[in-house]
Amino acid sequence: MSKQQKEKHLQATIYKIENIKREQNFILKHLWKVIILGIVFSFWAPTYSGSDALHRRKESLLEKGDYNYITLVIICGLVYTIFCLLFHFNSKYQNNKKLRKLNTLKAELENEIKEYNS
Repeated sequence: MSKQQKEKHLQATIYKIENIKREQNFILKHLWKVIILGIVFSFWAPTYSGSDALHRRKESLLEKGDYNYITLVIICGLVYTIFCLLFHFNSKYQNNKKLRKLNTLKAELENEIKEYNS
């Protein structure tokens, strides 16, 4: 690659790094929205009864189970919380992995550009 192409590739890599840093910690940045969505989901999920392909009504969790409504709300809230925690730590791990890879690429490109200059 020519020096000009390497400089463009370096600039694109820097933009990717900035993008990842800006988009990190989605759940923490939108904490109130995540909490409100969790509350709505927790109260809605036990009463939801879907339908299958033949449009027959299925039973809701409340109609099916031996649990009362409050217990099902707590269970749905815990499931939602677990999924949010899994998403948070998984995205944090993946972002750190991408950042390490992009930072090494950035350092390599900077070294190659310095070699062209000397």
